[in-house]
Amino acid sequence: MFTFKHSARAALLAITGGTMLAASLGGAGAAHASTPPHQLGFSSVESCTGLSGTIHWHPGLVKTKVKTEQAVLTGTLTGCSGYNGAQAGTGTVSAVLTGRSRLGSIVENGTLTVNWPTASGLNPSTSTVSVRRAAADQPFSVFGTVASGAFSTAALSTNLLATTQTGTGTSHHPVTGQSFVNTAPLAVRVNLG
Repeated sequence: MFTFKHSARAALLAITGGTMLAASLGGAGAAHASTPPHQLGFSSVESCTGLSGTIHWHPGLVKTKVKTEQAVLTGTLTGCSGYNGAQAGTGTVSAVLTGRSRLGSIVENGTLTVNWPTASGLNPSTSTVSVRRAAADQPFSVFGTVASGAFSTAALSTNLLATTQTGTGTSHHPVTGQSFVNTAPLAVRVNLG
């Protein structure tokens, strides 16, 4: 059992038979549902409730074969807030990724840049980021560390659900594009302990 300080969202990790379970204590609600286990002791310093956009794949994802893929992700952020409260306007997210993936198994790494809403007064954040998905019907898990700009060295994460796609995933019609919406806020967290 681990105890985390400086957070009303204390969490308990139990590892049983290789399965990690996180149970929230003290009103954490759904916030921990998208938090990678290694970030559970962290406190949120910036959060955006809305993120929608597209991912373009080259040469294109197929169902049966893992291939080297390049991906470009672009999106729009809404509902951002930080220490000083809500931030009016929208921001943008862009990422360039590479990895070995297929339609049902995404393993990509790269660089993600967040341009926060102008009202935030924040410089852009550039992060090293990983994008993972274990099955075609599951959300993409996005997580990384801010390398420069606002919130340098902080952890960044969100989950993205593909809503539509171009292509069927066959060798003749690979998936070359997907639209997405987030299923968890884009959150920036720091370890205050």
